Amino acid sequence: MATTARDTGVRATGTRSTGATLARGAVGGLAAGAVFAAVTMWFMVSMGQPATMPLMMIAAIVQGQEALAAGTAGPALGVLVHMALSLAFGLVFAAATARIRSNATIAVLGAVYGVLLYVVNFLVLAPLVFPWFGQANQPFEFVVHIVFGVLVAFAVFHRTSAGSRTS
Repeated sequence: MATTARDTGVRATGTRSTGATLARGAVGGLAAGAVFAAVTMWFMVSMGQPATMPLMMIAAIVQGQEALAAGTAGPALGVLVHMALSLAFGLVFAAATARIRSNATIAVLGAVYGVLLYVVNFLVLAPLVFPWFGQANQPFEFVVHIVFGVLVAFAVFHRTSAGSRTS
């Protein structure tokens, strides 16, 4: 059965439709967010802390610092908030890079995007609104945000009609 341009989201000109690009960003954001959460939870355990601590810190965005201090911040809510943010960040990256044809450029921009997310989340928002994030290991957070950005970039890479990645 022949695959049509409509099936793949690729136009006859070789460019991907906006919907396909955003879908890749959404999936990439969710996948990168899952990796981010898993690595962060592993890191917490390696430091002798509960694996759920990062999720509780994220849940406190909604429940407040008091819930974190009392130990009542919900890890399940943390997963929901984290994945919603990851999805949104993936969509934003996909939209921002939709017209860029070079996968190498997209990969570099993914790393830059990760740095930008770290700066906004930890150096701007955390001191102003979410001070408990200042307790996180900043060098680790810096690196894991770069990894997040690069993983999202991989998801939005352009493919040729043969399925190989473009340079």
